[in-house]
Amino acid sequence: MTTVPAKNGWIWLVQGFALFRRSPAKWLLIVLAYWMAIALLNQIPVVGALVATVLLPAFSVSFMVACDELAHKRSIGVATLAAGFRTRLAALVTMGAIYLVSILLVLWVSTLADNGTLWRWVISGKAPPESALRDGSLSSALLLAAALGTPVMMAFWFAPVLTAWQAMSAPKALFFSFFAAWRNWRAFLLYGAVLILAGIGISMLIGVIGILVAAKVLPSDVLRIAAFLVSLTALPIIFGSFYAGYCDLFPSAPGAAEPLAPVY
Repeated sequence: MTTVPAKNGWIWLVQGFALFRRSPAKWLLIVLAYWMAIALLNQIPVVGALVATVLLPAFSVSFMVACDELAHKRSIGVATLAAGFRTRLAALVTMGAIYLVSILLVLWVSTLADNGTLWRWVISGKAPPESALRDGSLSSALLLAAALGTPVMMAFWFAPVLTAWQAMSAPKALFFSFFAAWRNWRAFLLYGAVLILAGIGISMLIGVIGILVAAKVLPSDVLRIAAFLVSLTALPIIFGSFYAGYCDLFPSAPGAAEPLAPVY
């Protein structure tokens, strides 16, 4: 299995948006169905959140299948959300368990910086005390978690689709995903920078809407609707960019029958 050098990471986001634009209504239905499934799982105390995390690779493959269908001008629907559970589910669940353990380890190590504030915030939803904000311990824990979490994200970036579409074991898929990201760190750095800039721009827009709502220029519902629509459209665009990156780095890979065609 070989990869090729990435072109321009920011193009992945452009292509992700173009894939979303091909069938926005069906994309939104899929995302809503996904949110409902996760919400139902989270109704089960503790266990539900763990199960949702373990199933994340399978759901990721479902979104990648939706992208592949649209890239090849085929239709998608709510049933596409189950596609990731039909191929190599045991390996994907194993990968989800590895992901869960990895995240817990990252959070555990972060307790060295803030005595467990970040851990309690993520695991139990307990808001950090003001003292952790003032003394910088929470910031230190966040930086430590980000540093340790980066190689974890690199390993899991393409791993689910490599497992499902190329019949790799979970460890092998994690290995190839990590080194594909490592070899193309410049493309991923540019990708991340553009994503951050887009997030800042959207946050500023939401902030302006909030100011207008506070000034009673706009009704209060506008802010909630805007935030909801941003959240709803972000997920398919992000997964569309994952798919574009996969086709860019693994152009001869099975699963995506052809390299991603231009979708501008």
